[in-house]
Amino acid sequence: MKILIIGSKGFIGSACYSYFKAEPDNEVYGADVMVEYDDPNYFLIDATNADFKKVFQDHQFNWCINCAGAASVPESFNNPERDYLLNVHHLVSILNAIKEGNSNCRLIQMSSAAVYGNPQIQPIKETHTLNPLSPYGLHKKHAEELCRLYHDHFGLSVHIFRVFSAYGAGLKKQLFWDLYKKSQSQDNITLFGTGSETREFIHVTDIVNAMNLFINADKPGFSITNIANNNTITIATAAETFLKYIGFEGGLSFTGTNRIGDPLYWQADNSQLIKVGYQQKINFDDGINNYCTWLKGKE
Repeated sequence: MKILIIGSKGFIGSACYSYFKAEPDNEVYGADVMVEYDDPNYFLIDATNADFKKVFQDHQFNWCINCAGAASVPESFNNPERDYLLNVHHLVSILNAIKEGNSNCRLIQMSSAAVYGNPQIQPIKETHTLNPLSPYGLHKKHAEELCRLYHDHFGLSVHIFRVFSAYGAGLKKQLFWDLYKKSQSQDNITLFGTGSETREFIHVTDIVNAMNLFINADKPGFSITNIANNNTITIATAAETFLKYIGFEGGLSFTGTNRIGDPLYWQADNSQLIKVGYQQKINFDDGINNYCTWLKGKE
């Protein structure tokens, strides 16, 4: 199997790259904006003018996994143009390159639960109305629509992964990274919200496991799948679990007001994912413990 992972230096992309690279039957290539001197199967991307046409035409991949893009709701408000460039504009370049030079390549496109916004019905099925609350969520919705268009009009096979709250070794953003940084310098930590908000946390190992199931199934066509465990956890419980394993003994409080762009309650319906054979491998408690072990190793 010949696989290209775009965004191979990022959090999910690097875990994906390591996993598939370890399989002897795979020929794996990486691509990202960072320089890499030691890997011959690596393509350097120009973040401002990405051109993938020669890459796909010359190598004829079986699968492309697009893990690239911006992944910060607050930053999408601060710099919506950059968020659009990385999450929408670059995807058009990828889709065109596949269409013109490698049309049998199947694409896994990483989307986000942010496309749902504040859902009206829970658990959230893939058919739920999309109502994003941020530029990031809106751009992920646009990316999904482009994938659908390229499937309907040009016959490309695309599988969209609506990933819920991903975590694990290598994560340097979002709730747990914020808690880690604050725990190093503060005796009392304050977070937005009330703490009663819920999230669906999924370990990066389980996300890669889901990718592997789709690649092994090798089905053509178009699909949208929630990548989650149907196991809601409150922000307060998640934060307390993390602080316990990181060894923080100070206080934790909440402002009572929610940050712009943040949804309130998420509970995913993951029955579509289960149909392809998915089983959770990393429970939340073990996953947070492992993540904190990785963080402590960085100190």
